[in-house]
Amino acid sequence: MKIKPVTYFLCAVTLILMAVSPWLILSSYEEQPEVTPYKGILTLWHITDWRTGGSSGTAFLKMRIAEFESKNPYVFIEMQSMSISETKVAFLRGETPDIISYPISFEPGFSLSSLPSKDILFREIPDTAYPYMCGGYCILVNIDLLDEQGLYLSEGWGIRPDELLAAAQFGICFDSENGYSSLPAIALHEYPEAPGPNISTWGEPALPDAALGFAEVLYEDGLQAFIDGRCCVLIASQRQLFEIEQLYEQGEAPAFSAYAAGGYTDMIQLVSVAACDDEKKSAVLAAFAEYMVSDRVQAKLEPLGVFPVVSGLEIYADNECLSAMYRLLSENAALPAAGNRETLDALAKQSFAGDSSALKRLRQLLRKSD
Repeated sequence: MKIKPVTYFLCAVTLILMAVSPWLILSSYEEQPEVTPYKGILTLWHITDWRTGGSSGTAFLKMRIAEFESKNPYVFIEMQSMSISETKVAFLRGETPDIISYPISFEPGFSLSSLPSKDILFREIPDTAYPYMCGGYCILVNIDLLDEQGLYLSEGWGIRPDELLAAAQFGICFDSENGYSSLPAIALHEYPEAPGPNISTWGEPALPDAALGFAEVLYEDGLQAFIDGRCCVLIASQRQLFEIEQLYEQGEAPAFSAYAAGGYTDMIQLVSVAACDDEKKSAVLAAFAEYMVSDRVQAKLEPLGVFPVVSGLEIYADNECLSAMYRLLSENAALPAAGNRETLDALAKQSFAGDSSALKRLRQLLRKSD
């Protein structure tokens, strides 16, 4: 039987490939050397001065660290929770962390590395930090007190301005975390549109501005005043909402309705990483910061009773107030500029007394980044 030329050709090609394949494999390894990942222990300082509305931020970070370490087996992160005063003392001793979690009101005392741009809230924050969670403000109304007065509220995620002013005539008070302020929150008050079309020939009547003309205002001990029934309306943070819910379940607070206010907040927690010359270490530090603002991590904030800094997540499906607070922060986040808290508070108080020009100025300051 004759062997065809094609068969000779295929055999020759096979022999050539067998001869050169070891060289090809070795040259491939030479061109693409194995990349050794960063190996070592990183330090993380967690500093905060505002409280969440549920489980602790410390526990949350510990779980995130464990998850990050599981995906980076040569990296170990040691976390230390510290107060602001403890942190300042550590800086004076010359100590610095690799990663720092801190409130926006705090200024880290060491050189930070720039982080890649991300589509997250509060874009006015410098590129050396990512916000990774935030608080917010809401409106609580004592419905027992309103029932006694024969007043009722519309259903929905927000309260209409006319209803808010009607309830506030029986007292309005404010509360917040120490060092923070809920006073400017009502300046960006938002509420649902009226249900159904208006069939009046006169059209929809203009609603009053809820931030003007409050009758009786208390600026201190707002939480206690609301619990005692001395105020019908409380403007407060997600933390005070959590506390009143707990007290109501124990029979120690009145029945109430909770509404979202707007996109204002001054409670933001940031993450930054130290600048360093080690490229592998810098890469893993940046990877941790980016991990903290990933959708996967942000979706896990619900047990803390705080809000993500990325939009469009399915969160707080069973809590209309918190769900609306998250949506309003996502759509119209308003972060006060550093150092103008006293100005904002003064303008808010003037607005509550009926000064429309003060209210206009207050809103301009809060929306300066629009």
